Amino acid sequence: MPFQLPAFFSRKGKGFKTPFSNSFKPSAKIIAVLLLLACAGGPADLNEFTSYFLPESSDTQPGDGRYHYTQQFLYLDEYSDSLRLAENTNAEAWAKYAGVSNEIAYNYFYAESANNTLPNRLMLKGNKAAIAYLQFAKTVDKAYQPATYAWEERRKDSLVLVESYEKAKQSARVATDGFLKERYGFQAVKLAMMLDQPDACVKLYDELIKPLKTKSFISDWAYARRAGASMAMGDTAKAIYEFAQVFERCPSRRREADLSLRMKGVMFQEKALTYCQNDAEKAAVYALCAIQPFQDGLPFLKKMVKLNPKNNLIELIAAREINKTEYYSLGEIPYTEDTLAFEAHRKESPSYFEQLQSFTAESAENKTLNNAAFWYTAASYLAYVNKDYNKASDFLTKAQAQPTQNNYLKQQIALQQMLLLIAKQETITPEFETQAIGMLETFGGSDNFRLVNAYTRACGLLAKMYRGQPLDDKKSGGFLSSCGKKSEEVPATHLAKAFLLEAAASWQSRPQNQDYSPIFATNKDRYAIEDSASTENIEQVIKYFQVPTPTDFDKRLMKLSGVDTDYLYVVLGRKYLVQHQYAKAAEAFVKVTHTHWTAETSVFPTYFDENPFHLTPDNGESKKHTFTPATFAKRMTELESQMNKGDAKAAYLLGCGAYNIGYWGNSWILSQRQRSSAEYQYMYPPRDLSGEDYYVVTKARTYFEKAMQTKDAELAAKAAFGAALCEQSAFFIYQANEGRDLGYGEDEQTAFQKRMSAEEKKRLGKYFALLRSKYATTQYTKEVLEECSLYRDFVGGE
Repeated sequence: MPFQLPAFFSRKGKGFKTPFSNSFKPSAKIIAVLLLLACAGGPADLNEFTSYFLPESSDTQPGDGRYHYTQQFLYLDEYSDSLRLAENTNAEAWAKYAGVSNEIAYNYFYAESANNTLPNRLMLKGNKAAIAYLQFAKTVDKAYQPATYAWEERRKDSLVLVESYEKAKQSARVATDGFLKERYGFQAVKLAMMLDQPDACVKLYDELIKPLKTKSFISDWAYARRAGASMAMGDTAKAIYEFAQVFERCPSRRREADLSLRMKGVMFQEKALTYCQNDAEKAAVYALCAIQPFQDGLPFLKKMVKLNPKNNLIELIAAREINKTEYYSLGEIPYTEDTLAFEAHRKESPSYFEQLQSFTAESAENKTLNNAAFWYTAASYLAYVNKDYNKASDFLTKAQAQPTQNNYLKQQIALQQMLLLIAKQETITPEFETQAIGMLETFGGSDNFRLVNAYTRACGLLAKMYRGQPLDDKKSGGFLSSCGKKSEEVPATHLAKAFLLEAAASWQSRPQNQDYSPIFATNKDRYAIEDSASTENIEQVIKYFQVPTPTDFDKRLMKLSGVDTDYLYVVLGRKYLVQHQYAKAAEAFVKVTHTHWTAETSVFPTYFDENPFHLTPDNGESKKHTFTPATFAKRMTELESQMNKGDAKAAYLLGCGAYNIGYWGNSWILSQRQRSSAEYQYMYPPRDLSGEDYYVVTKARTYFEKAMQTKDAELAAKAAFGAALCEQSAFFIYQANEGRDLGYGEDEQTAFQKRMSAEEKKRLGKYFALLRSKYATTQYTKEVLEECSLYRDFVGGE
C-alpha cells in the first residue's frame, strides 16, 4: 500500500493544474518515509529490528546495556547513558578521603555551579597538600579542554601543560600521601599523552603507577592512558590486551576502553593473547573483542566459558549473538552499503542459530555457569526458531523451574510461552482462545520493541489460524515462512476475528500517551488492513460486534482491536461510496453515532466543509451545506432514482457528488480517510491508477454525459464542463504514469511538458468544443471562459 498523509495533513485539490511540476521529482522512497513519519508518532526506538529475544534477560552490569547488539554504533540505552560512573566513583573516593558527604565532593568537581566546601573542609583539617592537588588538577583541566563536537577545536594551553607535566612528575615522586601520590602519577601519565608523548606515557606508568602497593581505580585510569599510548605507537595487539583489562576491572573506564577499539574498527588479534598472564585475562580479551561490530562472537564465547566461566559478559554476549543472527535472518534487508555481505550473513544464519542452540543447551547444564534460567530460556527460544517446538517447550519448562529476580527474563519466558502456544496448537478451541487473549493483553501496550514484535507476530499467526491458513511451511527452512492459501470454508466469525486481530496489531490501536503514539516497524497499518478487506468482511465484523451474548473472549478481543461499530460503519460506508452503491452507503452511515460526525476530534467538520454538489465556476449550488455523510449518501440515492426516471438535473448533481468524493473533489473525506496532494505522482511502490475510479472519476463522467442530453442549454454547459473536469482528472493520472521515469535534463523536461500540454488539450477538446460551439452563449460558459485559463487557451488557439 502506498504511504499517504492522513486527513489532517491533507490539502484539498481544486485547481486545474498538477500540484507539483514534473521538473521536481524527489525520490519516491524519500517521499514514502516522510509521509510515514507524518502519519504516525514514531519511531519509538532507533535500536529496533525484527527480534523476539530480550537482551536484558541476560545478567549484566550497570552500564553494559550499550553493548547489546544493534545496527547503530552503540545500543541506545538511556539507563546506561544516564550513569555517571567515573564522576560518582571519583566523588565517592574524595568524600571518603576528606570525610565529607558524596554530594559535597560531587558538587566541587562536577556541578555547574561548583562551590568550595570540599577544599574548605580540607583546610579545616590542615590538609594543605590535598588542597594544592585540587588546585593543580583544576589548572590542568582548564589548560586542556577537548572538543565537544566534531566541528569544534580543542583548547590546549601547551605552556601550562608542560609546566604542569613537570610538576606532576616531581610531586608523584616525592609525595608521601598514598591517595595523592597515585593521583599525581595519573596526572603525569595523562599529561604525557596530552603532550603527544606516548613513549614517555608508558615509561611514567611503569615508574609512577606500577610499583604502587595500593592501587585504586585511578591506577586503572592511568593504565587506560598507557593502552592508548600502545595504540598510538602502533602496537595494536598490546593495546587490545591492555584495553581489555581496563574494560574487565574498571567500570568507570569501561566505556572508554570499548570506544578506543570501536572507533578505529579494531578487531581481534591472536597476538593480544600472548600478553595475558592467566586465563582470566585471556577471557577478558575475548570478551572485549566479542562485543565489537562485524565479527562473530560465538567462537570467543566458547573460549570464555572454558577460560573463565565467571566472566560477567558471557550472558550478554550470548544474547548479543542471538540478536545479531535475528537481525540478519528475520527482517527485511536494510539500506546497507554491502548488500552482498548482508546476504551472505543471511544464508549462514540457519546454521548459526543451530550452533547457538547447541551452545546454550550445553551452558544450561554447565555447573560452572550461573543463571540456568537464562540459559534454558535462550535454548528454548533457539529451539523455537529452529522449529523444534517440543524441545523448546522442554527447555522452557526447565527455565520456569529455576529461580530468577530478572523481570526481563520473566517477560522473555512469558513471550516464549505465547509464541509456543500458537506454534503447537492444531485447532482453535475456547480454552485456547482464553489462553491466547490473556497473553496478548499482557504485551499489547508495551513500549519495548521486542515485546511489540512478538505481540504483532502472535496476532498475525492467530489471524492466519482463523482464516484456515497454515502457520508454517516445514519445507521452507525459515520459521517466519507461511503459506498464504485460504481454506474454502471458513466460518464468518473466524474471518471477523482475523480482521480484529490484525487491527489489534496496528499502530493505530496502540495506546496513546499525551497525544503521542509510539509505533514500531512490525506494527501493522490499520489503513492497509481496511483497504484490503472486502465489504463482506467488514459486514462480518459488524455482525460479530452485534452478537447478543458475546463471550468473555469476544469482549476482550473487541477491546484489544481498538475499533468499534462507529469505525466499522464508516469504513463500510466509504467502501460502498467508492463502489457508487449509494443506498448501501446510506444504510451504513446512518448507523454511525451522530456525534461521530460532529465531535471536536472528528475530521469531518474540517474536511467536509464544502457542499459536495458544488463545483467551480459556481454551478448554482451554495458552498455552504448541512449534509452529514449519511444524509449525503441518502441524497445520492434519491438522485440516482430520479436520474433513472430521466431527470437530467438529477444526473448532473449526481455527477457533481461522484466527482467530489473522488481524489480531486472537495469531499474526498467521504470515501477515503486520508489524502496527499502528491500521492498519485510519488506513491511507493508505484502503481497504475488509471483503472481506479477514485482517481479518474469515470462514473462521474457517465453521469455528466447523461445530463448533457438535456435540452436545457445552461444545464448542458455545466454538465459538459463537469465532464471536462473528469477527463482532466484522468489526464493527470496519465501524465503521472508517463512522467514516472522522466529524467532531469532541461531538454527532456521541456519536450515532456510540450507533449503533455498537447495531450491535455486533445483530451479535453471534446467537451471544450461543445462549450465553444454549442453552448458559447450560455452564462455558465462565459463564467468558464473568465475563470478557466485552460479553456481560454483552447478558445484562443482555435
